Amino acid sequence: MNQPIQDLLDRYKGDAISLRRKLHQSPELSMQETNTTRVIRETLEQYGIRCMEDYSLPTGAAAILEGKEPGKTLLLRADIDALPMEEKSALPFASQHSGVCHSCGHDIHTSALLLCARILSTLEQPRRGRVILLFQPAEETGQGSKAVIDSGLLERYPPDLVLGAHCWPDLPAGSVGLRVGSFMAASDTLHIRVKGKGGHGAHPHKSIDPVVTAAYIITQLQSIVSRSIDPLESVVITIGTLSAGTVNNVIPDEVQMGGTVRIANGHMHPLVEERIRTICHSCAQAMGAECEVDYIHGMPALDCDAQAVSILERAAKAQLGEKRVAFLPRPSMGSEDFARYLTLAPGAMFRIGTANQSDQSRLPLHNAHIIFDEEAITTSAALFCRAAMDCLN
Repeated sequence: MNQPIQDLLDRYKGDAISLRRKLHQSPELSMQETNTTRVIRETLEQYGIRCMEDYSLPTGAAAILEGKEPGKTLLLRADIDALPMEEKSALPFASQHSGVCHSCGHDIHTSALLLCARILSTLEQPRRGRVILLFQPAEETGQGSKAVIDSGLLERYPPDLVLGAHCWPDLPAGSVGLRVGSFMAASDTLHIRVKGKGGHGAHPHKSIDPVVTAAYIITQLQSIVSRSIDPLESVVITIGTLSAGTVNNVIPDEVQMGGTVRIANGHMHPLVEERIRTICHSCAQAMGAECEVDYIHGMPALDCDAQAVSILERAAKAQLGEKRVAFLPRPSMGSEDFARYLTLAPGAMFRIGTANQSDQSRLPLHNAHIIFDEEAITTSAALFCRAAMDCLN
């Protein structure tokens, strides 16, 4: 264990928890995180850390810790936005903004990176190279990492390594989870429009029913995973919205559907998209209808670099202890816009355990009742600090 890191974690823990609760009470939606950004910038300034100004982002912040000697650039990222849902945790510091809450733990991520920044600054780290502290907006909508990349920040300060963290209620508080390779799935969006010919519900033979056609399409799309995909690969196809008609006894002219496609390994993309298009058009043709498919490529898959994971593993075992480091057996089919950074530089994400004896701490992410164990703040900060010092010094 690096004792100076641990001593500062113990000294600053109370401040970090208070800051987290302040952020938790005032959650803000993606690209609307103006107060959150103000709090971050003011906190960094209190720590004597310079916020960078040579980039353009509507919200979010970035700061830099420069070493005395030249060296590598390490990017540490936390996301700062909240979700459009009502909090039902009953915490005394629950969200005070109706319809907005931090049920994904981004307030934990933000306070952990601020704590890391404070510790590294106090220890005058790094000695070589630089650490970029990125407080990214709009992860929940997938806009944030793209906005950061488009801002030119990473062109002016190209990272040699990128590290990120995310809360995980499947792991006990105080522990972290690592995985080499496939970590989170790619996320694509489907918009499907089935066009038929409307008419009276009592005379279906005079119409081309887009509702029945849509039902066939939905059913057949589920056969892609079971019959076209290698059973050892991970793919999910979900139709989440369906809009058709306004009157019970009228066959409508069209049906609109929306869905999500999650793919753990990027090489499966062409096959999955081709099968979706073929099934949609073939089912429609068989029913005499027409079908338009808009397949929108979104977040890439998140694959963790082996060397980056090795850095995290060594740092976590040294700072937290071997028993607090777990290797995750499988990827998550959720998506994370952190993946975009890994198309530019090697890196990895780690899971921060947030579960304790409370049933509410083991609820899934995005659950309105979830409560995160605040030990996750110091756990994440400790690993960020140790990894930064090991990597750069």
